[in-house]
Amino acid sequence: MKFRSRFFAAPMVGVSDTAFRIMCYKYGAGLVFTEMTYAAALARGIDKVNIDRRREKAVGIQLAGTKLDEIEKAVKFIEDKVDVFDYNLGCPVSKAQRQKVGAILLEDPPLVKKILSKIVSSTNKPVFAKIRSGYSDKNINYLKIGRIAQDVGCAAVTLHPRTAVTKRGGGANWDHIKKLKSKLDIPVIGNGDINSPEDALQLISTTDCDYVMLGRAAAKNPAIFKQCNDFIRTGKYKETNQLKLANEYIELNKKYNTKFSTIKSHVTYFLKPHAEIINKTKDINTLKKTLKSL
Repeated sequence: MKFRSRFFAAPMVGVSDTAFRIMCYKYGAGLVFTEMTYAAALARGIDKVNIDRRREKAVGIQLAGTKLDEIEKAVKFIEDKVDVFDYNLGCPVSKAQRQKVGAILLEDPPLVKKILSKIVSSTNKPVFAKIRSGYSDKNINYLKIGRIAQDVGCAAVTLHPRTAVTKRGGGANWDHIKKLKSKLDIPVIGNGDINSPEDALQLISTTDCDYVMLGRAAAKNPAIFKQCNDFIRTGKYKETNQLKLANEYIELNKKYNTKFSTIKSHVTYFLKPHAEIINKTKDINTLKKTLKSL
């Protein structure tokens, strides 16, 4: 696998839409991911990820689901549109737990092995696994899950070093990333508490991880990928114009039929100090007028 940058855009539900992914790639992400996508829907031919291959040159899809036949059908259905498959073993939200997808699967390593094996055997594209340190502090098993992923043929493992029970609380334990990197032969992608280019470089130097995956920081500023690339190369980077990013995102969405609620959500990420006035807008024209007044 070769990527133009060590910095990847994380799969984020409600965030990783087409225009956002295009912006992340434009600003230097080595790889971008769709939001978590259920294999059951893809297996029935329902494709809502809307990948634009003309503009998304390095894109992965993150899958969720546990039925092996659906997973195989989903992979076959979508593989011509993607460069990488990722399997979600990290989502901590209650809805995912109730549906028995995401981080709850860390409690069932034999099932994880079956699922990852099925994805790997169904495609020639690289397969990643995105994991957490464990489901809870009672079962920190990221090394075991990472080894399973490697043994079945996964091309890389992404580790968010918190438990599912912790969700976003506390601090990410980067020592877990460092230890996983020391135990695996395949690339390790570090994720968690990356809020700036300085953080990204610190994660690399501290853990020796191969790549860095940015989530919330990228949601607020897709140009952080350019900043990270500049910083690792020159030790310097420029601040971004957040208003320009907001207008660019709106302009891109003329093509992609994105819901206004999603557009507004993104714009509030970009322009958090103005979130109150942005949230009062009711349609795209009002939103544009509001941005002109800022």
